[in-house]
Amino acid sequence: MPVWLASTLQALGRRWPDIGKPYVWLDLGCGTGISTLIAAATNPLGRFIGVDFNAGEIAEARQLAERAGVGNAVFLQASFDQLLDDPEQGLPECDFIVMHGVYSWIDADMRQAVHRIVRQRLRPGGIFYVSYITHPGAASFSAAQRMLRLVAQATAGSTDDRIKHGIAWLKRLADNGAGYFTEHAPASREVSRLDAMDPAYLAHEFLNPEWQAFHVSDVIASMDAIGCDYAGSASLLENIDALSIPGKMAPVMAEMVRAGWDAARMETARDIARNQNQRRDIYQKRSGAGSLLTADAHRQVLLRQRVIALPEAPGLEDIQTQAGKADLAFETRIGPVSIAGGYVAPLLRALRQGPRSYADFLALPEYRRNPGMVSQLLQALAWVGWVHFLRPDETGGAAQGAHERLRAVLDERSRERGAPHYLPVPAIGSAIPAAEVQSEWPAASI
Repeated sequence: MPVWLASTLQALGRRWPDIGKPYVWLDLGCGTGISTLIAAATNPLGRFIGVDFNAGEIAEARQLAERAGVGNAVFLQASFDQLLDDPEQGLPECDFIVMHGVYSWIDADMRQAVHRIVRQRLRPGGIFYVSYITHPGAASFSAAQRMLRLVAQATAGSTDDRIKHGIAWLKRLADNGAGYFTEHAPASREVSRLDAMDPAYLAHEFLNPEWQAFHVSDVIASMDAIGCDYAGSASLLENIDALSIPGKMAPVMAEMVRAGWDAARMETARDIARNQNQRRDIYQKRSGAGSLLTADAHRQVLLRQRVIALPEAPGLEDIQTQAGKADLAFETRIGPVSIAGGYVAPLLRALRQGPRSYADFLALPEYRRNPGMVSQLLQALAWVGWVHFLRPDETGGAAQGAHERLRAVLDERSRERGAPHYLPVPAIGSAIPAAEVQSEWPAASI
């Protein structure tokens, strides 16, 4: 979402597309358009364009947009290699291009088409977000994915039936001592979790004829060739080595930094340290103005950041406030990571009174001596879903109540299909699961 990506770049000390004035957002592979519609309904200054080759899904996206009256979102039915060559599409220059859950599941020609779109339509300084499966973590599941797909292809019945049949065979192999699962414990653990996952997600993830894990260095090289630099991860915790890299790796990483390792080597090392299986990368189009902020400009940007507590944030009674006690644990790629409750409690106590800025937190005595801690805390708590950055523009809610109409449409869709229901929240320029919202949570009315 625009606010999330802009706030991430601010935390990284980089320039970002100004979402306080009109901008253009392109979603490649939008499916039925739910994410695109949520972004449009909660960010009235943006123009949102969703693209997908599937005519049925684009028809549904257009219908949802019409029912909700979301006027700043349009949907185009086209394959990526047609998008630039068809003059009727009229694709404008974009400030953001996003691609989630597609890059690893298309063939080489389509990836080249994506690169061409980014090269020709992303503005200088603009952002390309791309998620993909990566080495080394995903590589160990490659054989299991192939087995699952082959069994499903040879099975009659619905997609759910085919998926379940394939999973059952993988479990039989794992339970009966297949050497592959013995040697690759992460693959065995992954198989044990498949039953609890959404069959539609599993079909996309594992039954697609294209399924490729990439080395991050290869993706960085591809992006460099089209004028984009690696900026950081949209998974905020992964931008903080102290919270995402095994502790014993800290001096090794520091040595790499001192040696001047480039992004390709550093990110490859981080992927190995985490046994990374999926990346959510942010790339930035090079521009004459440069992408990095000065130290003083970075500080001023951070001081203006504002956040709000989300419904999942724990109450103060759940946090022990003894300084230095590591009592807040988060599950990560490297196992549980702990943060002292005494560091977090003052921040959450302030947020119980309403939205607060970075500057407000620095005025608290607990953070005056260590102001850099606040940025890392906010990123960690945003990653875990306890806080969210607020939209920076002053236009108030979404245009013409589009978020309220979209909420009603999504609620009806959830009842009809049993699909997850998300509550669009203009204050954060995004949405949260409706089931988490309590009646006393204030953000829905901001």
